[in-house]
Amino acid sequence: MINSVKNVLRIQAAMSCNRFLFWLKKLPLIRRLFPDSLYGAVNAKQRLMAAVEVLKVLSYFAGKFLYLFLCCYAPLVLLADEMTPAGNWPMFVSMLFFMSFFVGCLLQSGILTASLVKYTCVRQMGMSARACLAATTGRDHLQMLITFTPALMVFSWVLGRGPWAGLLLSLELAAARAIGELLHVLLYLKTEKLPGKNAWFIIVLVMGGLAGAYIPVFAGAALPLDRFLLNPAVCIALVGCGAWAAMWLLRYPHYRELVWKTCKAENVSTSAAKQNAAQAAFKDVQMKDSDLTAEDAGSRIRSLKGYEYLNALFFRRHRRLLVKPVKYELMGVGAVFLAGLAGALLSPELTRSLVEQLPAFLPTFVFIMYFMCNTLGQRICKAMFYNCDISFLRYGWYRERKVVLHNFAIRLRRVAGLNLLVAGAICVALAAPVLLTGAALPPLELAAFLLSILCLSVFFTVHPLFMYYVFQPYTSQLAVKNPFFSVINWVVYMVCVLCLQIKQPPHYFVLIVLAATVVYSAAALLVVWRRAPKTFRVK
Repeated sequence: MINSVKNVLRIQAAMSCNRFLFWLKKLPLIRRLFPDSLYGAVNAKQRLMAAVEVLKVLSYFAGKFLYLFLCCYAPLVLLADEMTPAGNWPMFVSMLFFMSFFVGCLLQSGILTASLVKYTCVRQMGMSARACLAATTGRDHLQMLITFTPALMVFSWVLGRGPWAGLLLSLELAAARAIGELLHVLLYLKTEKLPGKNAWFIIVLVMGGLAGAYIPVFAGAALPLDRFLLNPAVCIALVGCGAWAAMWLLRYPHYRELVWKTCKAENVSTSAAKQNAAQAAFKDVQMKDSDLTAEDAGSRIRSLKGYEYLNALFFRRHRRLLVKPVKYELMGVGAVFLAGLAGALLSPELTRSLVEQLPAFLPTFVFIMYFMCNTLGQRICKAMFYNCDISFLRYGWYRERKVVLHNFAIRLRRVAGLNLLVAGAICVALAAPVLLTGAALPPLELAAFLLSILCLSVFFTVHPLFMYYVFQPYTSQLAVKNPFFSVINWVVYMVCVLCLQIKQPPHYFVLIVLAATVVYSAAALLVVWRRAPKTFRVK
């Protein structure tokens, strides 16, 4: 058994080394130092394998510190009203519980997840399945325990609870992971289903975990999970259950059949994985046969000519993909409108006090408009590329300056119309309770607030189209390989998230929103006018 585990570890290390060597050969300045003959140089590869293993261990330690900082500690700094150790320790443990104990332990099973190492060792080389799983899944769990422990001890010390609290949480987390593995295995033995491959299971689990982790932080009242998890009786019970689950998994006799059922060639093939990823990327923009007959309805479209006709036909054929989300957004806004009317009739005093605070919620509406308008813009751009531009850009006449700019202007108007429709509905839904309750909100202040919402819809209309035309980030497989595109989108997203931290925005925040919309839109249009004819190409 021990020798089999060692052999699996050697094979796993060799595969990691080969991947590392493959990527080193991609670097333009040093790839000549790593010839193909190095794949067969045993002594040199062994030294490189040792270096790779050291780098992996160091990355595991650094990764756990980074994970706890970004997912649990940074939200305290950004969202909590007072950064005090005594007040934020319960929030830290609450976020850790939902993100790691809940989502992390139930999302995937290491035993049932297909991998190239399992396929190679068990199915191709006939090695012991138990030894293979001990060297892969067992090693992963042991590494998680070893690397999580110092990170949790440090953060528990920083938050004023001492390192022993972090050690106990790490032991409990290891036990919870063993229990999660057992639950997955028992469920598969009973139903032969893998929850980790079900999209709805993943969505519900992740969304539930995020809600449980961060809603209490926004509300400023964490669940008392720290007292629960650090209770001696709970610690003993959880660690004991985890030890029992680990013993059951170690003694299970039918791992070979389990690996043969769950680890097949199509699950580990690189080409199959790329094909599945491409199909997932195309799913949002693929058309149905019924969409192709959409031009038959609408005499106005048939009266258009040239690129006006081309784009009108595009938006007509994509009504199901593009207009349907707008309908859902309008339905949500309509529900808010009805709730406001009901509040104005049933509880006018409470509704009046709420609507008088509307300007204070403008930073929140920055994120809401980003979520609604920017998401729609990105989806439209992806559909434009996949169903239109990827074919036409192969012709020189379609890449001419006047054609590129003319199409950009037409599309900007169409997308702005959709986003302004949603923004206008939001303005009506928010203004109606103000007028019905006679809230003491100055008309000029209300008008500035509503104008800011309209400006935000324009901002998040210009932004995705500007990014699409200037960087054109998509490959023929809809993969994004332009780093500037990703970085700028991430910066815009972080600015919107940081706006959520503004509790009482100053009166000139409205002016900031208006100025940012005007300046950014003008700059973006200028860059598109100068650069888009050169950069709008198929990558």
